[in-house]
Formats: sequence, structure tokens, C-alpha cells
Amino acid sequence: MGTLQRYILRSFLVAAGLTGVVLTFVLSVGFLFQVFQFVMRGASGALVAQYLLASLPEVLGFTIPLSLMVASLLVFGRLSTDSEIAAMKACGVSFLTIMRGPLIVGLLCSALVFYLQNYAMPRGHYVRRTLASRLALDAGVQLLEPGRFIDDIDNVAVFCDRKVDQEDPDGRPYTLLYNLLAIDRSDGFLREIHADRAEVRTQGSDLVFTLRDATVSPPAKDVRGTATFATYTYLCKDVVSRSREYLKKPKDFTLGELVDAERDAARADLSQPAAAKWRSRLRFLISHRAVWAASAFCFVLVGVPLGCQTQRKESSRGLALGVGVGIAFFLFVLLSESLADKPAALPWLLVWAPVVICCAVAARLIPKHQ
Repeated sequence: MGTLQRYILRSFLVAAGLTGVVLTFVLSVGFLFQVFQFVMRGASGALVAQYLLASLPEVLGFTIPLSLMVASLLVFGRLSTDSEIAAMKACGVSFLTIMRGPLIVGLLCSALVFYLQNYAMPRGHYVRRTLASRLALDAGVQLLEPGRFIDDIDNVAVFCDRKVDQEDPDGRPYTLLYNLLAIDRSDGFLREIHADRAEVRTQGSDLVFTLRDATVSPPAKDVRGTATFATYTYLCKDVVSRSREYLKKPKDFTLGELVDAERDAARADLSQPAAAKWRSRLRFLISHRAVWAASAFCFVLVGVPLGCQTQRKESSRGLALGVGVGIAFFLFVLLSESLADKPAALPWLLVWAPVVICCAVAARLIPKHQ
């Protein structure tokens, strides 16, 4: 690799790397807000870390193509405004040679995004949704904080002086609360429940309170007075609403699982309309992932000549055109996704339209710079 190629490639990689870091942080904000909610509810650090790691492939699958587009526009826009592209051509360097390094990077990134889209992202999405259930389950007990009323549980406010995590003889964890006070409105009337000590366990999406030396006032809707119990079981339903088992959806399928599912749908005893819709959805997902992988190469292929469209007197032209190409690409993909369940629209073919358009634009622009 010559000095010129190293210079262009180094500038391109630095710009793409810095842009990728910024975009990764921006696109991770949504995940960070969700994690922040779990942290505020006391979820364990290990599960939160696993959740963030499982989210990373999904973020990278989007940021890599976008960072390549921005890097292409910025680097080659600067080279054009500084007349370095013109100087290279004057020395006999062809435009395709100038593009070679970034194009190779774009091709390698397309292979990486293909892997992310078809293997890392589906597995990460499944792990993330499964961990969300575990995080919510873990947070269910951790909702109870000593020293203040907790009203996150529907129709129940709970107060305790002290909380201690314990384990049963068989190793199952539970939480021990001291001097518990609960104001309950779940049965259509207001009642007060007090216990010197309470054992709290998760049972599916419910929290089960086993109260020791408890008083309930009133014990029932039509009964006045206070009832005393040596042991009293109290159930808070659906506290952990997302703790149910998460089942795999097509979005969680790897490429091989999608292909197998499409074949099984063809052999399944389904009605013709149902089979057609299901196969259309699966075919679209296969094409959608391939198109998104190809976007990394397409954005470099189009971004380089668009960046070179920049002139000193109109420095924003190439950048604006590049942003327009990127937005149009995403709009085509979204349009195809909205038609994924309509076999007559051939969404698995329609989703390839932006790739074809990018290649056509590049075929028109590149010869102008040769």
C-alpha cells in the first residue's frame, strides 16, 4: 500500500471510528434509560452488565453503516475543498484508486454487519428480552426499601424498618422485612396490615408475604375490628409483570432458523392465506438483514463521490445529498417493513430497492470524477 493510500485510509478510519463512538452513544441512550430504571429498582450489577452487552450488537448493526457514510462525506469533502483530489488526479491517480481503501473497508464492514444482523443481533435480542424478565423479577423484591413508603405496587403501599436478604435451607433466596406496615386497597376497601416480621418471596409475577405476628384491620370488607394472626399469608399479584417466560419470535431467529422456519411453513398444514403471510414475513426478514448489511458498502460507494461534489463556495452540498441518500435508504426499508405481511407487494424484493438505487447513483457519479 502506497503512501497516498495509507493517508486516505488513515483519515477515513479515524473519522469513521470517532463518528461510530458518538453514534453508538447516541443510539444507546434508549437502552441506558431502561437500564437506569432497573438500577433504581435495585437490580444486581451482573444482570445489568449482561443486558448492556446483549444490547451492543443491535446498536453496532446501525452505527457501522451510518459512521461509514458520515466518514465518506467528511473526509472526501475535505479532500475536495482542499483541492487534494484534483492534485491526485493531476498526478495520474484514478478516482477508483482513490476510493479503493474505503471501498475495501466498506466491504469488510458489510461482512461484519451481516454477521451482526443474522447471528449476534438475534441472539442478543433474545438474551436481552430474557434478561429483562430476570431483571424485573430481581427488581420485584428490591422495590421494598427500608425507611420509606413504597407505592410502586398497584393499590398497595408498603413500609418497613429493616430489610435482610436470606436463603432457605435448600438455597432459595427470600427477603426478611422487620416491622412491616402495608396499606392495602386491592380488594375495594382500605385496610391496614402490620407484622413484626415478614418473609417475602417471588412466585412467578407475584410477591408472596408470609407475615409473623400479624394484625389486619379490618380483616374483611364487611367485618369491623382487628384480627390477629400468628402466621398470615399475603399475596401481591402481578408485581413483576414482565417476569413471564419470553418465547422466541422471528426477530430472534438466526439466519439458519429463519430459513428452516420458511421451509417448515411451506410444508405446514396451514391455510393458503396464512401460509403466504407467514412466509412473506420470514422472507422479508432474510432480505432485510442482507440489505442492511449491504448498506455499509453502499454508503461508502455513494458517499465518496457525493463528498467530492463539495466545492469551496457550496461546502454543504455533498453533505446534504449524502444525508438525503441515507434518509431515503431508511425510508425504503421502513416502507418495505410495513408491507412485510402483504405477499402481493413482494416486500422481500421491494426492500432491495435502496441498494439498486445506490448502485445506480454511484454508477452515474463515479465516471464524472474519473
